[in-house]
Amino acid sequence: MGVSNWTGFLFAGRHGRLEDRANNFTAIRTAFAFLVLAGHAIMLPIGLPIYGEFAVFVDNSVQFALDGFFILSGYMIAASLMRSRDLTQFALARMFRIFPGLIAAMLILWLAVGPLFTALPLTEYWSQSQTLLFPFLIVGQGDPQASLPGVFATHPLTEMNGPLWTIRFELLAYLGAGIMAAIGLFRNKWGVLALFAGAALLSDVEMAWPYAGIGDDTLFYGARFGGAFLTGAVLYAWRDHIPLAPGWAVMLIAAAFLLRETPASMISGQIAMAYATLWAGYLMIPGKAGKAIREVEDISYGVYILHWPIGQMTLALFPGAGAAFLFAVMVPTATIGGWLMRVAFEKPALAWKYRLRRKARAYTAIPAG
Repeated sequence: MGVSNWTGFLFAGRHGRLEDRANNFTAIRTAFAFLVLAGHAIMLPIGLPIYGEFAVFVDNSVQFALDGFFILSGYMIAASLMRSRDLTQFALARMFRIFPGLIAAMLILWLAVGPLFTALPLTEYWSQSQTLLFPFLIVGQGDPQASLPGVFATHPLTEMNGPLWTIRFELLAYLGAGIMAAIGLFRNKWGVLALFAGAALLSDVEMAWPYAGIGDDTLFYGARFGGAFLTGAVLYAWRDHIPLAPGWAVMLIAAAFLLRETPASMISGQIAMAYATLWAGYLMIPGKAGKAIREVEDISYGVYILHWPIGQMTLALFPGAGAAFLFAVMVPTATIGGWLMRVAFEKPALAWKYRLRRKARAYTAIPAG
């Protein structure tokens, strides 16, 4: 291969089109979910803090996966808001994406896992305010890591569902994007660029002079996930000017590595990850393997919100179980659970969303009498 051919391969590439549906993003989201599962298989039996070189490496990888979820979310949300001006349908789509699975997971924990695994008599379990408030704390995100009385109380980590804390930030990102779309900033590429610049500045400031006080965790994660979300959004908004090629991905990763000890470390890492994820997402994998990857069922959300309680139940049934045993149990069980949640809750909810959309369009089409 000549120099010009190599240069073309490394640096010349087209940005794909979501409309073509020929991408690997569902498979990537699912891989992120299983990466989080792997980290929690290590975390559940030992608690926090994480120690050991391999465990720390996996935990760092989990943090990248969490950023990856928000990057892809920002990319998809920007695509939705820049194609359509119907904010009602946008809000319905977001609600039907998050809440059916969240409510289903909450009910399973509250009505099945809690009564089966509590150390308390059932009359006492159901009489506790902690039990009665649990549905509101989880669904309303008042305390997404709430515990149930007497359930997993002797485990290193007692939360019923630790990963649910990120959903609050996902909902805030949806709300913020909707508000910015309503005032026009999320409708054009310059507005999205301005929002990204503000998020990048907040990220740098938070890394340079971290705030310590009331709400410090909320501010940090808001800056972190907001930066990831808007990184994805700006890459969609400017997609016509951003070629996707492996050479640029390597250069951005190298730049992030060089900036790792600076205040720009967080946002530069997110930019590099976002670009590499989009390049991999639009990479055309040939043959049956590529077709299977592109058409994989989206079980990522189900795996994400079910794997933690599966791990907790496994620890309760097999005290002293280690990370390898938990991983071996959690992977197939969360896969089956994620698939069941997809077909029993998520797909029916999407069908309801489309019915509501058709009814709304039919209603608006009726001429005034």
